[in-house]
Amino acid sequence: MKADLLIKNGMVWNNGVFTPMDIAAADGKIAFYAAAGSQEDSDFAGVIDARGEYVLPGMIDFHCHIREPGVEEKEDYESGTKAAAHGGVTTVCVMPNNLQRGIASPEDFAAAIDCGSRGAVIDYVPIPSPLAFRQGSIPKLSQMGASYFKIMEMKSNKAPLEENFRCGDTYVLDQCFAEVAKSGKYISIHPMDMDWYLGNIAAIQAEETPKDLTHVLCRLYGDEEMSGGAWQLAYYFRKNHCKWLAVHTWHPGYIDLIRLLKREGRMDILSSCEILPSSIRNFDVLYNRADRTMIPLGHAAKPDWDQVWAAVNDGTIDILGSDHSPHLSVHYHPENPFASAQGVPGEDYYGNLLLDAVNAGKLSLERLVEVTSVNGARAFGWKEKGTNAIGTDADFTICDLKEEWTVDETYPIYSKPGLDPLFGQKLKGRVTHTVVRGKIVMEHDLIRAEPGYGRFVRP
Repeated sequence: MKADLLIKNGMVWNNGVFTPMDIAAADGKIAFYAAAGSQEDSDFAGVIDARGEYVLPGMIDFHCHIREPGVEEKEDYESGTKAAAHGGVTTVCVMPNNLQRGIASPEDFAAAIDCGSRGAVIDYVPIPSPLAFRQGSIPKLSQMGASYFKIMEMKSNKAPLEENFRCGDTYVLDQCFAEVAKSGKYISIHPMDMDWYLGNIAAIQAEETPKDLTHVLCRLYGDEEMSGGAWQLAYYFRKNHCKWLAVHTWHPGYIDLIRLLKREGRMDILSSCEILPSSIRNFDVLYNRADRTMIPLGHAAKPDWDQVWAAVNDGTIDILGSDHSPHLSVHYHPENPFASAQGVPGEDYYGNLLLDAVNAGKLSLERLVEVTSVNGARAFGWKEKGTNAIGTDADFTICDLKEEWTVDETYPIYSKPGLDPLFGQKLKGRVTHTVVRGKIVMEHDLIRAEPGYGRFVRP
């Protein structure tokens, strides 16, 4: 019987360094390493010649939004994970604020897992909300395989607390952190100082300035509201000895806080930054592939990317995510920003954007491996992911670091809305293959796996 797959002649990441070698997969696991070019193709069911390319542990997107169940017309597990595979991602963490009821209950968590089992082409990790803690949800969700929890710090009456992912009540958050601390799991929370946020909106509305999306969005989600919220949250995480996944660490005050707390060493903090295409490239339109029109979008308050990359490189920021946030074109209202969708899709480009950053000298390829797979897999207890160790899942992102290309309509978009955040942009570096558990899921922009191939990843 032939082994499943041989990847030959590549520069393979192993124990922190890239070395020219062959790597083989059998039964979904990494079977062995060998000298580059030493293996016979006939001994393997499939062969990838990665000469001149780099073989990374499979990239993990630690923060994305797939809209199933509830608003599947925007994105479902099939379209969302195909887009992720296209961007070099082998495992996605799916946030609860893309779902109808925020997967706060064990029943909703089970439903989310089932959606992935039927539609995903790569491995997937639904992330539940902990806000049904008063109903005893935390032990049940943990037993079912929750890797961590997610909250949006925002006051909301759209659903009862036990069905929600939003909470801006610090008294409730204090209680919630105490309960989650017992599980030993992280809480990821989008920090928002709601008083500052609402005051800022009132000031914008009172000004005699343009009120379109391009002029307004850039003034939202800024340093004051996010850093202010983070400083307050730090107190409650420390008080309750709760693990903190500090998400969206991209503004100076927030970065300074996390760096300070890490140096102090009294808290368990994992910090993430999300790579939005419109923000990292300062590109303010979405190209609609269907009718070839441009949607003037703008972007949320732009991070200081020099500070972000410095934080990535000094260890203040531990992991990265895409914040892939798909909406249909009809949900964008440039003339009415407070009633408009604001997020952008990004999965189809995720790995390519990061390779471009490597080529621009923002981080090394070795550091890219750490922040896109190694650090997060270790923190969340995924022993089969993120190491390239023999016997673990044969997940690989293979890339050509030298290819220079311009995005045009020959580059497919698998995300369901068909909106392109990088049309016309030039990139250096390209993902050529995505391999999940020894199966080639994406090869040169073509998806080769069927829906349902993906598996639920649990600690």
